[in-house]
Amino acid sequence: MGRKSKQGTSYLRLLREERGISLTEMAGLVGYTKGYISAVETGVSKPTTAFLHAYERALGVDEGSLAASAEQAISQVLTTAQAGLMPEPPKIDPSLLPVANKGAVLEGVQSILLQAIAMVTAAAKQSPWPGAEIVVTFQSEHDPLTVFPELAIPWRSALRQALHAGWNVVHLWRLRIENQHRFELIARMLSMLGYRGKYQPYLFPNHVLPGAPADVIIVPGQGALWLFGSRQSKHVDSGFFFAPDSPHYQLMSQFATMMRSQTQPLLEVYPERSLDFKALALQFEAEDGAQLLLKEGLSFQSMPIAIRSACIQRILQAPLVRSLQEQTHLELWCQQLLDHHRQRVHLFEQFLQDRQHEARHVVTKTAILRLLSDGELPADDWLRDQPQSQLTLAEALAWLRHVIWLLQVYPNYQLAIVDAIDPAYFPVAWKVEGRQTLILESWQVTDTEDGRENVNIIIHDRTIAHSFRDHFFTYWERLANRERNKDAVIDWLQQHVSQPVKL
Repeated sequence: MGRKSKQGTSYLRLLREERGISLTEMAGLVGYTKGYISAVETGVSKPTTAFLHAYERALGVDEGSLAASAEQAISQVLTTAQAGLMPEPPKIDPSLLPVANKGAVLEGVQSILLQAIAMVTAAAKQSPWPGAEIVVTFQSEHDPLTVFPELAIPWRSALRQALHAGWNVVHLWRLRIENQHRFELIARMLSMLGYRGKYQPYLFPNHVLPGAPADVIIVPGQGALWLFGSRQSKHVDSGFFFAPDSPHYQLMSQFATMMRSQTQPLLEVYPERSLDFKALALQFEAEDGAQLLLKEGLSFQSMPIAIRSACIQRILQAPLVRSLQEQTHLELWCQQLLDHHRQRVHLFEQFLQDRQHEARHVVTKTAILRLLSDGELPADDWLRDQPQSQLTLAEALAWLRHVIWLLQVYPNYQLAIVDAIDPAYFPVAWKVEGRQTLILESWQVTDTEDGRENVNIIIHDRTIAHSFRDHFFTYWERLANRERNKDAVIDWLQQHVSQPVKL
């Protein structure tokens, strides 16, 4: 699914204007009419590869960079975030340290970004003091990083270094309506989570935004940047730097606090095995609207309570030497999980009985086959690493028979069983609950040498949830008929229930 031309090319005008090239001058440089260039820049026309290469030469950027951006698919954004958790450290020229003189003027987006990178990098070398927070706002129509993408890695890496050092980062975002922008926003947030410091994104409601951009970057101990658009109304291009001992710094800190009071949290983050997360997620399963799930294995909502209870009893009775305190803690934890499971099953049955909305789940064949052959629970099951947690063959068969029964009885329950889920759609188990809640469960941090931990994420935003819903349905429609047709799925399950095969 390629990016629409409007989403992929609207920044071309920004690149041109940043370099001071008029539309008439660009027409002479690239050999295309002003009308065609304007149509491409505004997203009315889709650019040809030849046009993009000519544009690249005129702008002096690497060949192929604009073409690649124009063709980038929305579905790759989550994978990009997953693969880019640990980018190369920023390479900062020593001469680009924060300027010393108060009220220094910064001209151009590049100077602003380099200054911001240097400030955050310097802060990351020091431990934060209680209550200290780095505050960043990018509320203009275009993120400055789209103008100088080569600075994106050092900027985000500098923020991650600060988070690793224990700094809390408050990020005030403006959310536009395009799907691409939403997905990029999610990708950037995910790559900032799980550190010792807390990354806290907030969202500006549209009605509080200024007509022209006015951004701030405040780094305690290093200084503050006041950024604004002096030449255009759509992005920042100039700014002032104020040292931390300047009275302007205090005023800007107060202004940032006021701006934050007008925002709303964009996500909630919980530790990987947080019962608070389980309780909150349970509330959203009762929301009005569809339930869309991508997961390695079957949803626990479809597991009969008796099977879960029997599994827990085996875990508690496993012949292991545990202290009284350890045994008591395990019993309490398992009881809470069983109570949670009981509520989920009840809610799911009510959801299906109401028949007002659909439940569509996508799982993999291999997870179901491992369940049958080894009794292996899905990868996100908190009990999976406990001794004696495997299901018996009888329990696995009973679970699958119950799933078949649900599919046969409830027309609003659909299950797709696929060979594998494209990692662009499935870097982590996620589902959309109701109309406005997105749940990313146990976001997988693949490299934990930097001390990061897996986290669970709940995002409360209707536009983002709607974007992921569209993303899900696009994937669903691309599935082969044998993978999502209800009769074909039931036949496949019945075949493996009647003749379970060892892997």
